[in-house]
Amino acid sequence: MSYLTRREGRYHYRRRFPLPVAELLGRAEYRKALGTADRAEALRLARQVSVEFDRICSEALAPVANDPAERRASVPVDPRAVLASLQAVVERVTLRAVADMAPGAKLVTRSWQTELDWQKRAYSMAAQGMPPPGMEAVHPLESMAAVRALEALERGEPPTLGTIIPGPVEAPVEPVSQQGDRRSAQQFAEALDGYCERVSAGRVGIMRKLCNDVLSWPSTPAQQVQRIMAYAEGKLAGGGKASSVHTQAAGMITILRQVPGWEGISLPKQGAVARAIRAGGALQKNARDPMPLAVVAQVQAALDARGDAVDAAAMHLLVRYGVRPLELLSEGPAALTMREDIVGNREQVFQAGLSGAKNAASRRDLPVAAEDVPLFKLVLSGFGDGSTADRGRQRVTRLSRAVSAALLKIPGITGQVSLYSARHTAADLLRAAGASDAEVGGILGHTQSGNKHTGVYGGTAPLTRQRELLARVRELLDKQNTLQAV
Repeated sequence: MSYLTRREGRYHYRRRFPLPVAELLGRAEYRKALGTADRAEALRLARQVSVEFDRICSEALAPVANDPAERRASVPVDPRAVLASLQAVVERVTLRAVADMAPGAKLVTRSWQTELDWQKRAYSMAAQGMPPPGMEAVHPLESMAAVRALEALERGEPPTLGTIIPGPVEAPVEPVSQQGDRRSAQQFAEALDGYCERVSAGRVGIMRKLCNDVLSWPSTPAQQVQRIMAYAEGKLAGGGKASSVHTQAAGMITILRQVPGWEGISLPKQGAVARAIRAGGALQKNARDPMPLAVVAQVQAALDARGDAVDAAAMHLLVRYGVRPLELLSEGPAALTMREDIVGNREQVFQAGLSGAKNAASRRDLPVAAEDVPLFKLVLSGFGDGSTADRGRQRVTRLSRAVSAALLKIPGITGQVSLYSARHTAADLLRAAGASDAEVGGILGHTQSGNKHTGVYGGTAPLTRQRELLARVRELLDKQNTLQAV
Protein backbone atom coordinates (compact mmCIF):
# COMPACT_ATOMS: atom_id res chain seq x y z
CA MET A 1 0.00 0.00 0.00
CA SER A 2 1.38 3.42 -0.99
CA TYR A 3 -0.65 5.50 1.55
CA LEU A 4 -0.94 8.25 -1.05
CA THR A 5 -3.79 10.74 -1.21
CA ARG A 6 -4.27 13.52 -3.69
CA ARG A 7 -5.50 16.97 -2.80
CA GLU A 8 -5.68 19.96 -5.15
CA GLY A 9 -3.59 18.07 -7.69
CA ARG A 10 -0.65 17.30 -5.37
CA TYR A 11 0.17 14.12 -3.46
CA HIS A 12 0.27 13.65 0.31
CA TYR A 13 1.40 10.74 2.47
CA ARG A 14 -1.26 9.77 5.01
CA ARG A 15 -1.09 6.76 7.29
CA ARG A 16 -2.86 5.73 10.48
CA PHE A 17 -0.70 5.05 13.54
CA PRO A 18 -1.11 1.68 15.28
CA LEU A 19 -3.37 2.09 18.33
CA PRO A 20 -0.58 1.84 20.97
CA VAL A 21 1.46 4.47 19.12
CA ALA A 22 -1.57 6.72 18.67
CA GLU A 23 -2.23 6.61 22.39
CA LEU A 24 1.36 7.59 23.17
CA LEU A 25 1.61 10.36 20.59
CA GLY A 26 -1.88 11.73 21.12
CA ARG A 27 -2.79 11.69 17.42
CA ALA A 28 -4.31 9.09 15.15
CA GLU A 29 -2.55 9.77 11.85
CA TYR A 30 0.75 10.75 10.30
CA ARG A 31 0.52 13.16 7.38
CA LYS A 32 3.15 14.70 5.16
CA ALA A 33 2.87 16.81 1.99
CA LEU A 34 5.10 15.34 -0.74
CA GLY A 35 5.14 18.51 -2.86
CA THR A 36 4.68 16.83 -6.22
CA ALA A 37 1.90 16.20 -8.71
CA ASP A 38 3.76 13.31 -10.40
CA ARG A 39 2.61 9.91 -9.15
CA ALA A 40 5.91 8.14 -9.91
CA GLU A 41 7.81 10.75 -7.92
CA ALA A 42 5.22 10.57 -5.14
CA LEU A 43 5.66 6.78 -4.91
CA ARG A 44 9.42 7.21 -4.59
CA LEU A 45 9.02 9.83 -1.86
CA ALA A 46 6.38 7.71 -0.10
CA ARG A 47 8.93 4.92 0.37
CA GLN A 48 11.28 7.37 2.06
CA VAL A 49 8.52 8.75 4.27
CA SER A 50 7.53 5.18 5.23
CA VAL A 51 10.99 4.75 6.75
CA GLU A 52 10.42 7.89 8.81
CA PHE A 53 6.98 6.60 9.85
CA ASP A 54 8.48 3.30 11.02
CA ARG A 55 11.16 5.17 12.98
CA ILE A 56 8.54 7.26 14.80
CA CYS A 57 6.57 4.13 15.71
CA SER A 58 9.70 2.31 16.91
CA GLU A 59 10.84 5.21 19.06
CA ALA A 60 7.36 5.61 20.55
CA LEU A 61 7.20 1.96 21.58
CA ALA A 62 10.84 1.38 22.52
CA PRO A 63 11.55 1.66 26.29
CA VAL A 64 14.43 3.82 27.48
CA ALA A 65 15.96 0.82 29.22
CA ASN A 66 15.02 -2.80 29.88
CA ASP A 67 14.44 -2.52 33.58
CA PRO A 68 12.13 0.01 35.28
CA ALA A 69 14.67 0.55 38.01
CA GLU A 70 17.33 1.41 35.42
CA ARG A 71 14.93 3.85 33.77
CA ARG A 72 14.36 5.62 37.07
CA ALA A 73 18.08 5.62 37.76
CA SER A 74 18.74 7.21 34.38
CA VAL A 75 17.07 10.42 35.63
CA PRO A 76 19.37 12.40 37.94
CA VAL A 77 17.98 12.44 41.47
CA ASP A 78 18.34 15.57 43.55
CA PRO A 79 15.57 15.37 46.18
CA ARG A 80 15.71 19.06 47.07
CA ALA A 81 15.59 20.15 43.42
CA VAL A 82 12.74 17.76 42.66
CA LEU A 83 10.67 18.89 45.65
CA ALA A 84 11.32 22.52 44.78
CA SER A 85 10.02 21.93 41.24
CA LEU A 86 6.78 20.15 42.19
CA GLN A 87 4.69 23.30 42.60
CA ALA A 88 5.92 24.59 39.24
CA VAL A 89 4.98 21.26 37.63
CA VAL A 90 1.47 21.46 39.11
CA GLU A 91 1.00 25.02 37.92
CA ARG A 92 2.32 24.28 34.44
CA VAL A 93 0.17 21.20 33.90
CA THR A 94 -2.95 22.87 35.31
CA LEU A 95 -2.55 26.00 33.22
CA ARG A 96 -2.06 23.95 30.06
CA ALA A 97 -5.13 21.82 30.77
CA VAL A 98 -7.30 24.88 31.48
CA ALA A 99 -6.04 26.54 28.28
CA ASP A 100 -6.96 23.44 26.29
CA MET A 101 -10.54 23.70 27.57
CA ALA A 102 -10.93 27.21 26.18
CA PRO A 103 -12.90 27.58 22.92
CA GLY A 104 -10.65 27.74 19.88
CA ALA A 105 -7.68 26.15 21.66
CA LYS A 106 -5.16 24.46 19.37
CA LEU A 107 -5.15 20.80 20.37
CA VAL A 108 -3.07 17.79 19.45
CA THR A 109 -6.18 15.60 19.71
CA ARG A 110 -9.76 16.19 18.62
CA SER A 111 -11.14 17.48 21.94
CA TRP A 112 -9.92 18.78 25.28
CA GLN A 113 -11.32 15.69 27.05
CA THR A 114 -9.16 13.46 24.85
CA GLU A 115 -6.24 15.86 25.30
CA LEU A 116 -6.51 15.63 29.07
CA ASP A 117 -6.80 11.86 28.94
CA TRP A 118 -3.69 11.27 26.85
CA GLN A 119 -1.67 13.74 28.95
CA LYS A 120 -2.63 11.79 32.05
CA ARG A 121 -1.64 8.49 30.42
CA ALA A 122 1.69 9.91 29.31
CA TYR A 123 2.53 11.22 32.80
CA SER A 124 1.34 7.92 34.35
CA MET A 125 3.82 6.00 32.17
CA ALA A 126 6.59 8.44 33.07
CA ALA A 127 5.77 8.01 36.76
CA GLN A 128 6.32 4.26 36.35
CA GLY A 129 9.70 4.84 34.73
CA MET A 130 8.47 4.29 31.16
CA PRO A 131 8.37 7.83 29.75
CA PRO A 132 7.04 8.35 26.20
CA PRO A 133 9.34 10.03 23.69
CA GLY A 134 10.12 13.60 24.71
CA MET A 135 9.51 13.00 28.44
CA GLU A 136 12.71 11.15 29.32
CA ALA A 137 13.98 14.09 31.41
CA VAL A 138 10.87 14.25 33.59
CA HIS A 139 11.45 12.75 37.04
CA PRO A 140 8.90 10.11 38.14
CA LEU A 141 8.07 12.21 41.19
CA GLU A 142 7.26 15.19 38.98
CA SER A 143 5.14 12.95 36.78
CA MET A 144 3.22 11.74 39.83
CA ALA A 145 2.55 15.35 40.78
CA ALA A 146 1.29 16.09 37.28
CA VAL A 147 -1.09 13.12 37.35
CA ARG A 148 -2.53 14.17 40.72
CA ALA A 149 -3.01 17.71 39.43
CA LEU A 150 -4.88 16.50 36.36
CA GLU A 151 -7.07 14.19 38.44
CA ALA A 152 -7.91 17.04 40.79
CA LEU A 153 -8.78 19.23 37.82
CA GLU A 154 -11.14 16.56 36.49
CA ARG A 155 -12.91 16.51 39.86
CA GLY A 156 -13.21 20.29 39.81
CA GLU A 157 -10.85 20.72 42.76
CA PRO A 158 -8.00 23.24 42.69
CA PRO A 159 -4.79 21.18 43.00
CA THR A 160 -2.53 21.83 45.97
CA LEU A 161 0.92 20.51 46.80
CA GLY A 162 -0.45 18.73 49.83
CA THR A 163 -2.67 16.48 47.72
CA ILE A 164 -0.10 15.62 45.10
CA ILE A 165 1.63 12.51 46.42
CA PRO A 166 -0.74 10.39 48.53
CA GLY A 167 0.69 7.21 47.00
CA PRO A 168 2.18 5.67 43.89
CA VAL A 169 0.53 6.17 40.50
CA GLU A 170 -0.79 2.95 39.03
CA ALA A 171 -1.15 2.19 35.36
CA PRO A 172 -4.68 2.59 34.01
CA VAL A 173 -6.45 -0.76 34.16
CA GLU A 174 -9.74 -2.01 32.91
CA PRO A 175 -12.58 -2.65 35.37
CA VAL A 176 -12.49 -6.07 36.98
CA SER A 177 -15.76 -6.95 35.25
CA GLN A 178 -14.08 -6.42 31.88
CA GLN A 179 -10.81 -8.20 32.58
CA GLY A 180 -12.45 -11.62 32.69
CA ASP A 181 -14.49 -10.96 29.55
CA ARG A 182 -11.70 -11.57 27.06
CA ARG A 183 -12.55 -13.35 23.82
CA SER A 184 -10.39 -15.04 21.18
CA ALA A 185 -10.08 -14.56 17.45
CA GLN A 186 -11.78 -17.92 16.90
CA GLN A 187 -14.83 -16.88 18.91
CA PHE A 188 -15.09 -13.68 16.90
CA ALA A 189 -14.66 -15.54 13.60
CA GLU A 190 -17.69 -17.68 14.44
CA ALA A 191 -19.75 -14.58 15.24
CA LEU A 192 -18.61 -12.87 12.03
CA ASP A 193 -19.50 -15.92 9.93
CA GLY A 194 -22.99 -15.92 11.44
CA TYR A 195 -23.42 -12.23 10.59
CA CYS A 196 -22.17 -12.75 7.03
CA GLU A 197 -24.75 -15.44 6.38
CA ARG A 198 -27.54 -12.87 6.89
CA VAL A 199 -26.30 -9.97 4.74
CA SER A 200 -25.51 -9.33 1.09
CA ALA A 201 -22.23 -10.35 -0.53
CA GLY A 202 -21.18 -6.72 -0.92
CA ARG A 203 -21.72 -6.05 2.76
CA VAL A 204 -19.75 -9.19 3.66
CA GLY A 205 -16.65 -7.95 1.84
CA ILE A 206 -16.85 -4.49 3.39
CA MET A 207 -17.30 -5.67 6.97
CA ARG A 208 -14.70 -8.43 6.83
CA LYS A 209 -12.05 -5.96 5.66
CA LEU A 210 -13.13 -3.33 8.20
CA CYS A 211 -13.02 -5.78 11.12
CA ASN A 212 -9.63 -7.06 9.99
CA ASP A 213 -8.23 -3.52 9.80
CA VAL A 214 -9.68 -2.17 13.08
CA LEU A 215 -10.23 -4.99 15.56
CA SER A 216 -7.56 -7.07 17.29
CA TRP A 217 -7.72 -10.32 19.27
CA PRO A 218 -7.70 -11.55 22.00
CA SER A 219 -9.56 -8.63 23.49
CA THR A 220 -12.13 -7.36 25.95
CA PRO A 221 -15.22 -5.33 24.98
CA ALA A 222 -13.66 -2.13 26.35
CA GLN A 223 -10.54 -2.58 24.22
CA GLN A 224 -12.54 -3.15 21.05
CA VAL A 225 -14.69 -0.09 21.69
CA GLN A 226 -11.49 1.91 22.20
CA ARG A 227 -10.17 0.67 18.84
CA ILE A 228 -13.41 1.53 17.06
CA MET A 229 -13.44 5.02 18.56
CA ALA A 230 -9.80 5.59 17.59
CA TYR A 231 -10.63 4.51 14.03
CA ALA A 232 -13.69 6.78 13.95
CA GLU A 233 -11.67 9.71 15.26
CA GLY A 234 -9.07 9.22 12.55
CA LYS A 235 -11.69 9.01 9.80
CA LEU A 236 -13.47 12.15 11.00
CA ALA A 237 -10.18 14.02 11.35
CA GLY A 238 -9.35 13.09 7.78
CA GLY A 239 -12.58 14.59 6.49
CA GLY A 240 -14.68 11.41 6.41
CA LYS A 241 -18.45 11.79 6.31
CA ALA A 242 -20.09 11.36 9.71
CA SER A 243 -22.82 9.20 8.16
CA SER A 244 -20.25 6.79 6.70
CA VAL A 245 -18.30 6.63 9.97
CA HIS A 246 -21.53 5.91 11.84
CA THR A 247 -22.37 3.08 9.44
CA GLN A 248 -18.92 1.54 9.86
CA ALA A 249 -18.79 1.88 13.65
CA ALA A 250 -22.35 0.65 14.13
CA GLY A 251 -21.67 -2.30 11.82
CA MET A 252 -18.69 -3.43 13.89
CA ILE A 253 -20.67 -3.07 17.11
CA THR A 254 -23.48 -5.15 15.60
CA ILE A 255 -21.05 -7.96 14.81
CA LEU A 256 -19.38 -7.76 18.23
CA ARG A 257 -22.78 -8.21 19.86
CA GLN A 258 -22.91 -11.67 18.25
CA VAL A 259 -19.91 -12.73 20.38
CA PRO A 260 -21.19 -14.82 23.34
CA GLY A 261 -21.46 -12.65 26.45
CA TRP A 262 -20.95 -9.37 24.58
CA GLU A 263 -24.61 -8.64 23.86
CA GLY A 264 -24.46 -5.38 25.82
CA ILE A 265 -21.46 -3.83 24.05
CA SER A 266 -22.13 -0.31 22.75
CA LEU A 267 -20.42 2.89 21.68
CA PRO A 268 -19.88 5.60 24.32
CA LYS A 269 -22.33 8.49 24.49
CA GLN A 270 -19.99 11.18 25.79
CA GLY A 271 -17.24 13.03 23.97
CA ALA A 272 -16.93 14.90 20.68
CA VAL A 273 -16.26 11.79 18.59
CA ALA A 274 -19.21 9.90 20.08
CA ARG A 275 -21.52 12.84 19.42
CA ALA A 276 -20.30 13.10 15.83
CA ILE A 277 -20.92 9.39 15.27
CA ARG A 278 -24.45 9.65 16.68
CA ALA A 279 -25.16 12.71 14.53
CA GLY A 280 -24.03 10.76 11.48
CA GLY A 281 -26.67 8.14 12.19
CA ALA A 282 -29.53 10.62 12.42
CA LEU A 283 -31.94 10.65 9.51
CA GLN A 284 -31.84 14.07 7.86
CA LYS A 285 -34.84 15.11 5.80
CA ASN A 286 -32.76 17.51 3.73
CA ALA A 287 -29.87 15.08 3.13
CA ARG A 288 -31.01 14.88 -0.51
CA ASP A 289 -33.50 17.19 -2.22
CA PRO A 290 -36.37 16.01 -4.43
CA MET A 291 -36.01 16.75 -8.11
CA PRO A 292 -38.47 19.49 -9.15
CA LEU A 293 -40.95 18.34 -11.77
CA ALA A 294 -39.69 20.87 -14.31
CA VAL A 295 -36.18 19.48 -13.80
CA VAL A 296 -37.49 15.91 -14.12
CA ALA A 297 -38.88 16.81 -17.53
CA GLN A 298 -35.57 18.36 -18.65
CA VAL A 299 -33.54 15.40 -17.43
CA GLN A 300 -35.93 13.02 -19.18
CA ALA A 301 -35.57 14.99 -22.40
CA ALA A 302 -31.78 14.84 -22.12
CA LEU A 303 -31.87 11.06 -21.65
CA ASP A 304 -34.21 10.68 -24.62
CA ALA A 305 -31.83 12.74 -26.73
CA ARG A 306 -28.90 10.46 -25.83
CA GLY A 307 -30.63 7.63 -27.66
CA ASP A 308 -30.30 5.08 -24.82
CA ALA A 309 -33.84 3.73 -24.60
CA VAL A 310 -33.12 1.61 -21.51
CA ASP A 311 -31.81 4.50 -19.41
CA ALA A 312 -34.62 6.76 -20.56
CA ALA A 313 -37.22 4.11 -19.64
CA ALA A 314 -35.57 3.53 -16.26
CA MET A 315 -35.83 7.25 -15.41
CA HIS A 316 -39.55 7.22 -16.20
CA LEU A 317 -40.13 4.25 -13.89
CA LEU A 318 -38.02 5.60 -11.01
CA VAL A 319 -40.14 8.75 -10.78
CA ARG A 320 -43.46 6.99 -11.30
CA TYR A 321 -42.96 4.15 -8.81
CA GLY A 322 -40.42 5.49 -6.30
CA VAL A 323 -38.27 2.36 -6.37
CA ARG A 324 -34.59 2.51 -5.51
CA PRO A 325 -32.37 2.59 -8.60
CA LEU A 326 -30.68 -0.66 -7.57
CA GLU A 327 -34.06 -2.35 -7.01
CA LEU A 328 -34.97 -1.73 -10.64
CA LEU A 329 -31.64 -2.06 -12.38
CA SER A 330 -30.42 -5.26 -10.71
CA GLU A 331 -33.52 -7.28 -11.67
CA GLY A 332 -34.25 -9.43 -14.70
CA PRO A 333 -37.51 -10.24 -16.54
CA ALA A 334 -38.70 -12.56 -13.75
CA ALA A 335 -39.35 -9.53 -11.49
CA LEU A 336 -42.34 -8.59 -13.67
CA THR A 337 -44.99 -11.20 -12.92
CA MET A 338 -48.68 -11.87 -12.40
CA ARG A 339 -50.08 -11.77 -8.88
CA GLU A 340 -53.34 -13.21 -7.58
CA ASP A 341 -54.72 -11.62 -4.40
CA ILE A 342 -56.82 -13.22 -1.67
CA VAL A 343 -60.12 -12.51 -3.47
CA GLY A 344 -58.97 -13.91 -6.80
CA ASN A 345 -58.00 -10.73 -8.65
CA ARG A 346 -55.03 -11.13 -11.01
CA GLU A 347 -52.79 -8.23 -11.94
CA GLN A 348 -49.29 -7.57 -13.21
CA VAL A 349 -46.80 -6.43 -10.55
CA PHE A 350 -43.15 -5.55 -10.21
CA GLN A 351 -41.52 -7.42 -7.33
CA ALA A 352 -39.26 -4.80 -5.74
CA GLY A 353 -36.80 -5.15 -2.90
CA LEU A 354 -33.10 -5.28 -2.11
CA SER A 355 -31.27 -8.47 -1.12
CA GLY A 356 -30.04 -9.23 2.39
CA ALA A 357 -31.75 -9.81 5.72
CA LYS A 358 -31.43 -6.13 6.61
CA ASN A 359 -33.66 -5.23 3.67
CA ALA A 360 -36.16 -8.07 3.95
CA ALA A 361 -38.90 -5.62 4.99
CA SER A 362 -38.44 -3.65 1.76
CA ARG A 363 -39.76 -6.48 -0.41
CA ARG A 364 -43.13 -5.60 -1.91
CA ASP A 365 -45.34 -5.99 -4.97
CA LEU A 366 -46.04 -2.80 -6.92
CA PRO A 367 -49.03 -2.80 -9.30
CA VAL A 368 -47.89 -1.90 -12.82
CA ALA A 369 -50.00 0.26 -15.11
CA ALA A 370 -50.68 -1.31 -18.51
CA GLU A 371 -48.94 1.62 -20.24
CA ASP A 372 -45.76 0.95 -18.25
CA VAL A 373 -45.48 -2.77 -18.97
CA PRO A 374 -43.39 -2.19 -22.15
CA LEU A 375 -41.04 0.10 -20.19
CA PHE A 376 -40.53 -2.50 -17.46
CA LYS A 377 -39.90 -5.23 -20.03
CA LEU A 378 -37.35 -3.06 -21.82
CA VAL A 379 -35.43 -2.20 -18.64
CA LEU A 380 -35.57 -5.70 -17.16
CA SER A 381 -34.59 -7.41 -20.42
CA GLY A 382 -31.59 -5.10 -20.69
CA PHE A 383 -29.99 -6.63 -17.63
CA GLY A 384 -27.39 -8.62 -19.56
CA ASP A 385 -24.91 -11.18 -18.29
CA GLY A 386 -22.90 -11.24 -15.06
CA SER A 387 -23.76 -11.46 -11.38
CA THR A 388 -26.87 -9.64 -10.22
CA ALA A 389 -25.08 -7.41 -7.70
CA ASP A 390 -22.16 -6.39 -9.93
CA ARG A 391 -24.22 -5.85 -13.06
CA GLY A 392 -26.84 -3.89 -11.14
CA ARG A 393 -24.28 -1.53 -9.65
CA GLN A 394 -22.73 -0.96 -13.08
CA ARG A 395 -26.11 0.00 -14.54
CA VAL A 396 -26.88 2.34 -11.63
CA THR A 397 -23.48 4.02 -12.05
CA ARG A 398 -24.07 4.51 -15.78
CA LEU A 399 -27.54 6.01 -15.30
CA SER A 400 -26.36 8.17 -12.39
CA ARG A 401 -23.61 9.67 -14.53
CA ALA A 402 -26.03 10.38 -17.35
CA VAL A 403 -28.46 12.12 -14.97
CA SER A 404 -25.65 14.12 -13.34
CA ALA A 405 -24.45 15.27 -16.77
CA ALA A 406 -27.97 16.42 -17.61
CA LEU A 407 -28.31 18.28 -14.30
CA LEU A 408 -25.07 20.17 -14.90
CA LYS A 409 -26.59 21.71 -18.03
CA ILE A 410 -29.70 22.97 -16.21
CA PRO A 411 -29.24 26.49 -14.76
CA GLY A 412 -30.30 27.22 -11.22
CA ILE A 413 -29.90 23.70 -9.83
CA THR A 414 -28.93 23.90 -6.15
CA GLY A 415 -28.85 21.51 -3.24
CA GLN A 416 -28.30 17.77 -3.19
CA VAL A 417 -30.03 16.73 -6.42
CA SER A 418 -29.03 13.45 -8.05
CA LEU A 419 -30.47 10.27 -9.55
CA TYR A 420 -31.73 9.18 -6.11
CA SER A 421 -33.69 12.45 -5.89
CA ALA A 422 -36.24 10.83 -8.23
CA ARG A 423 -37.30 8.64 -5.28
CA HIS A 424 -37.78 11.74 -3.11
CA THR A 425 -39.86 13.29 -5.91
CA ALA A 426 -42.04 10.18 -6.03
CA ALA A 427 -42.58 10.41 -2.26
CA ASP A 428 -43.74 14.03 -2.54
CA LEU A 429 -46.02 13.14 -5.46
CA LEU A 430 -47.59 10.33 -3.41
CA ARG A 431 -48.32 12.80 -0.61
CA ALA A 432 -49.80 15.21 -3.14
CA ALA A 433 -51.99 12.33 -4.32
CA GLY A 434 -53.38 11.98 -0.79
CA ALA A 435 -51.24 9.13 0.55
CA SER A 436 -50.61 8.89 4.28
CA ASP A 437 -47.07 8.45 5.60
CA ALA A 438 -47.81 4.76 6.16
CA GLU A 439 -48.99 4.37 2.56
CA VAL A 440 -45.95 6.25 1.23
CA GLY A 441 -43.71 3.99 3.32
CA GLY A 442 -45.45 0.89 2.03
CA ILE A 443 -44.89 1.82 -1.61
CA LEU A 444 -41.30 2.96 -1.01
CA GLY A 445 -40.47 -0.22 0.91
CA HIS A 446 -39.82 1.25 4.35
CA THR A 447 -40.31 -0.83 7.50
CA GLN A 448 -43.72 -0.11 8.94
CA SER A 449 -44.30 0.70 12.60
CA GLY A 450 -46.71 -1.33 14.68
CA ASN A 451 -46.84 -4.90 15.88
CA LYS A 452 -43.94 -6.81 14.34
CA HIS A 453 -45.79 -10.12 14.66
CA THR A 454 -48.82 -8.84 12.73
CA GLY A 455 -46.49 -7.68 9.97
CA VAL A 456 -45.50 -11.24 9.04
CA TYR A 457 -49.12 -12.36 8.44
CA GLY A 458 -50.81 -12.29 5.07
CA GLY A 459 -49.17 -11.02 1.90
CA THR A 460 -51.90 -11.39 -0.71
CA ALA A 461 -54.12 -8.45 0.21
CA PRO A 462 -55.54 -6.50 -2.75
CA LEU A 463 -53.34 -3.68 -4.07
CA THR A 464 -56.29 -1.43 -4.87
CA ARG A 465 -55.09 1.56 -2.83
CA GLN A 466 -51.51 1.34 -4.13
CA ARG A 467 -52.79 1.24 -7.71
CA GLU A 468 -54.98 4.32 -7.11
CA LEU A 469 -52.12 6.31 -5.64
CA LEU A 470 -49.64 5.38 -8.37
CA ALA A 471 -52.21 6.26 -11.03
CA ARG A 472 -52.63 9.68 -9.40
CA VAL A 473 -48.83 10.15 -9.49
CA ARG A 474 -48.89 9.48 -13.24
CA GLU A 475 -51.62 12.10 -13.66
CA LEU A 476 -49.56 14.71 -11.80
CA LEU A 477 -46.53 13.94 -13.95
CA ASP A 478 -48.55 14.06 -17.15
CA LYS A 479 -50.02 17.42 -16.11
CA GLN A 480 -46.54 18.82 -15.53
CA ASN A 481 -45.35 17.50 -18.91
CA THR A 482 -48.32 19.20 -20.61
CA LEU A 483 -47.50 22.51 -18.91
CA GLN A 484 -43.85 22.09 -19.87
CA ALA A 485 -44.77 21.53 -23.50
CA VAL A 486 -46.96 24.66 -23.54
